[in-house]
Amino acid sequence: MPNQTVGYFINFITKSPRLNPKEIDILVKRLKRKKLKSIGRKYKVTYERIRQIEKGALNKLGNKTIQKYLFGN
Repeated sequence: MPNQTVGYFINFITKSPRLNPKEIDILVKRLKRKKLKSIGRKYKVTYERIRQIEKGALNKLGNKTIQKYLFGN
């Protein structure tokens, strides 16, 4: 992914009011190609738990984006 695209997504994620700081941090680190295991060490959880948090955060972002597209909210 080009650097400009990564920067756009990082900006989008950090400005999302639907995500908590932990979810933002995890998504940003994943965009910067950090491994699940290394992020898990920071939060003292398993890589599987980081994957679950990441999936939930992406669902939050996706659901809101679809709502805005369909209903203009």
